Amino acid sequence: MMRTILFCLLAYVVTASADDPKKGSVRITANEPVAIIRGTKAVLKIRGFKLNEAMELRFPNAQGVTAEIKEKKDSSQPPGLDNKIVGDSQVLAEISLPADLPEGPLDYVVVTPAGEAIGKIKVLSTDSAAEEKEPNNGFKEATKLQLGISMIGTIKGNKDVDVYELLAKAGKKWKVTVTCGGAFLMDAAIHCYSSDRQFLAAADDGETRDPVLIFSTSVDGPIYLCVSDAHDIGDEWHSYLLVVEEVQETK
Repeated sequence: MMRTILFCLLAYVVTASADDPKKGSVRITANEPVAIIRGTKAVLKIRGFKLNEAMELRFPNAQGVTAEIKEKKDSSQPPGLDNKIVGDSQVLAEISLPADLPEGPLDYVVVTPAGEAIGKIKVLSTDSAAEEKEPNNGFKEATKLQLGISMIGTIKGNKDVDVYELLAKAGKKWKVTVTCGGAFLMDAAIHCYSSDRQFLAAADDGETRDPVLIFSTSVDGPIYLCVSDAHDIGDEWHSYLLVVEEVQETK
């Protein structure tokens, strides 16, 4: 019920602003991937409204980042979603990130004849991030997790599930966060299972549509974290960032 209410509110906000020219017509709804790694070259796809008219992609707070627009076009409609909500156009750019770029959120601006749209993407270092290893849609194929490493993944198709394995210790408390590249496109969910495939815990929506799961483990051994879309939808715009942290109990 809570997930349905949140999605309806998001849909109302986007639809209302699309019908009101005073609120502007150039907007960003998602970026892919959800995070980029400094010191590398990357392809950044941005979805939204009026982006097929993009003239420039700027990074106002990071002078060392360069970008070249390679493609701008209308977007196809994702399965089960409405372009009036998720965005009907997109732009693709190749970007170069200096090695000394600070980690954390990075602002970007898409410039169009109708105005500018402001977005944000997370920057990570090469030693704090990794990408999921496919196939990983079952317990036997699970991608192994390390604490302190953010995992960049994508729900690539309908009913796709990405499974991760974490070696846990008894008596520990864990916090699992899934952050999506576009809240209008992906409604992430996470389920946790024990080494003998018994259900332990699950989370769907947190303060936003991105889930946060906090749970404790009673025995040593691997646990499995399964990331999916709550509506079993997946495509190129369903990127996410998975972060697992040990919660330190205060005394």
